[in-house]
Amino acid sequence: MKFFVLISCLLFTYSSVAQVGINTTNPSPAAVLEVNSSSNGTDFGGFMPPRVTPTERDAIPVTTADEGMLVYVINPPNSQLQIWDGSAWQTLFPQNIEFSAVLAAWEVLGVPAFGPSPFDAATTSPSVTIGGLTRGGGLTTSGGGSNDSWGADGWFVVGFPTQTQALSVTNNRFVTFTITPNFGVNVSLTTIEPYNIRRSGTGPTTGIWQYSINGTDFFDIGTPIIWGPVTTAPGNDQSAIDLSGIAALQNLTSTTTVTLRIVNWGATGAGGTWYINNINGNDLIVKGNLR
Repeated sequence: MKFFVLISCLLFTYSSVAQVGINTTNPSPAAVLEVNSSSNGTDFGGFMPPRVTPTERDAIPVTTADEGMLVYVINPPNSQLQIWDGSAWQTLFPQNIEFSAVLAAWEVLGVPAFGPSPFDAATTSPSVTIGGLTRGGGLTTSGGGSNDSWGADGWFVVGFPTQTQALSVTNNRFVTFTITPNFGVNVSLTTIEPYNIRRSGTGPTTGIWQYSINGTDFFDIGTPIIWGPVTTAPGNDQSAIDLSGIAALQNLTSTTTVTLRIVNWGATGAGGTWYINNINGNDLIVKGNLR
């Protein structure tokens, strides 16, 4: 009897590590699992991987140990077959498909004088985490700010007859926000959509967009912008900012937080103001490609 039990245990152990076949009794010796489309040669079927929405995919608690996990992301018209490579979801089909999305959008309509700091985005993509618009430590909100706009005064650095970009950076005369891809998402920044800037007569005349991928080292985006002569409510329309050609802002994963900021200079008085102004719809929009 003991001998029979021993033989049975050995046979069970052998069968538990052997190849497994579905619709076949002769699976390939090279495969742990082989699935045949048909068991009778007449009725056929296919392999159905787990189907999830983008939000459900992002909720999967994947780690580096889960490399090779496969899902089908239902997101018409951009549904994708994706595989986890240990750090991000990569698209297998269609090849290299990307879709454009609003990553963050701020609406200043209804914002009281100067607005809060940080000021949260009204719209954010579920694929990213956004840090709100934040005033630099050198800025103030001591004057009479305008409603339906977001900004600051205190742009003028007292004691310096010549106001420069470097002086403003040293004295924290800038505004910032951050974008961090969520775990498992690949993000490329593409555009800051057209926006509108309002300034007072003694407010900063000039500014520049900058980016950083480590929070310390900042690089200019394009050339300095002359904000315009209008100092009343209509403000000054600004062109879109193209980010797609900046390699450091492409194919970002959760290991990188991008800081974008606007540095301003050229103010002629401590009470000079500068605002992101209200326009029709969202007033500051950052777009990107997701995959």
